[in-house]
Amino acid sequence: MKRPLPILLALLLLAPVLGGCQKVRARAEMKKGNEMYHDEAYREALAQYQKGLQLDPSATFAWRSVGLSALALYRPSENSRANRELGDLAIQAFENYLTDYPDDEKVRDYLISTYVNTKKYDQALAYLEKQAKANPDDTSLQASRVRLLIESDRLPKAAEIAHEMPDGQPKAEALYSIGVSTWDRSYHGTDLPSEERQKFVDLGLGTMAEALKINPEYFEALVYNNLLLREKAKLELDDTKKLEYIAKADEFVAKAKEVRKKQVDAEKKKQAEQAKKTTQS
Repeated sequence: MKRPLPILLALLLLAPVLGGCQKVRARAEMKKGNEMYHDEAYREALAQYQKGLQLDPSATFAWRSVGLSALALYRPSENSRANRELGDLAIQAFENYLTDYPDDEKVRDYLISTYVNTKKYDQALAYLEKQAKANPDDTSLQASRVRLLIESDRLPKAAEIAHEMPDGQPKAEALYSIGVSTWDRSYHGTDLPSEERQKFVDLGLGTMAEALKINPEYFEALVYNNLLLREKAKLELDDTKKLEYIAKADEFVAKAKEVRKKQVDAEKKKQAEQAKKTTQS
């Protein structure tokens, strides 16, 4: 049965009004959600934000609030189905939000940390790789990839990515982090075969050497280079070489002490200058 033309015209004219009403209702639900979130009633806030999005799917900014509410309820150590669903919801919400707001670095960090907490390392790495290709000059993305690879125990790949970073402190810190992890694997991995521990130590010494090439006065890197050399000495069967590694480690201890003294002296000088300015004022 065909509708009379006047009725069809009336419905067409009414559609924008109804759409506007939906948007108003959606904003009202989201406002309630904001109040509940502020009161730490995260489950109730989540329901309100979801209602708002159902009423107005174009309000994609609200996906950020959905993600944060779900994340507030998620417990990384809990393996229940309901908890896993909260983690998945947080990921989906942050992904949806970033589709329209890709420059929000804070939400990007939330997404990556949620990937890690839910142990979805491959998804996180795929996301970061895509972002890195789109933003090749963003060193923070490369550094995030390195951290994630370390977290997922893929140290050789982490070193490969770190080596590709432009020289600078972010690269030095990424290389240092890899070195610390390799030392940890060797020092606490006494049940590992010697060959495997040796690979970790050599990888760490390589990354620490590159970090110190970028920043020769990197105190923490000097300390851990010393520790890695001592691990190298433990694994060495030749007594002469063992002593050589220990002597080299001692050299890095001396260098670390020298750098630390310079840092302390510089801090004391800065404090004295600030105290002088305060007294003069």
